[in-house]
Amino acid sequence: MITKSKDLYLEGPGPAILLLHSFTGSANEMRGLARFLHAAGYTCYAPNYAGHGESPERLFETTIEDVWQSAQVGLSFLQDRGYNDIFLIGQSLGGVMALRLAEQSGCAGLILLSTPILERTIAGLEHRVLRYTERYFQFDDRSPEWIVDFVDRHFPRPEKDLRALQQFILDTGVVLPKVTQPIALFLGALDDAVYHASLERIETTVPSQDQKKVLLPNSKHLLTLDRDKQRLFEEILIFLKTHPVESLKPSSAVQ
Repeated sequence: MITKSKDLYLEGPGPAILLLHSFTGSANEMRGLARFLHAAGYTCYAPNYAGHGESPERLFETTIEDVWQSAQVGLSFLQDRGYNDIFLIGQSLGGVMALRLAEQSGCAGLILLSTPILERTIAGLEHRVLRYTERYFQFDDRSPEWIVDFVDRHFPRPEKDLRALQQFILDTGVVLPKVTQPIALFLGALDDAVYHASLERIETTVPSQDQKKVLLPNSKHLLTLDRDKQRLFEEILIFLKTHPVESLKPSSAVQ
């Protein structure tokens, strides 16, 4: 899921969807959902963020502003191909960025998966980076001793970088009162408490009168990869079909 990941673009005859993955994830975690929705006629674009799907050293060099720019470029990618009404699907940090992108014109609706809006611990964020590092080098066939030595030399990570990520998430709270588009909220029943509290905050703060909430009973955090993923895919498709937009495949689309 984290190595050798490429941006995924599947062009279809229907409306466009931008799929945004989680922190330390990659476009691969959205691949199954994108293919499912493409089979239903939608155009799907799942980009990798800067520094993601690459080496840990590259991830270390990447700031949250670099990641945010990747999401903005992803939206522009679809707009430049003539799509005007674009649905946003974001998982975890991807959901945070989908909320921010909702302020831009052309966003037809939001589908948020396991999206944090409240404070997470610095230790928890660093653990995500650590696990990314270990998995990357395991897939790269590095020895356990080599990985331990690398971790000892590069961890703990500079706290300022993790605090910047944390603040980016918290600052997104100011966007919530501006979200008027249709919105669907998905959460794993087995996910951490901060995500349950975040969903409640989003649900009660956004002024959108068109809301859908689904709790997936057998899932934890990465919903697109967990036990309820088929139900998730089907619920998302139902939401999209009940919110049709006039955004058929543009004749000028770039191949």
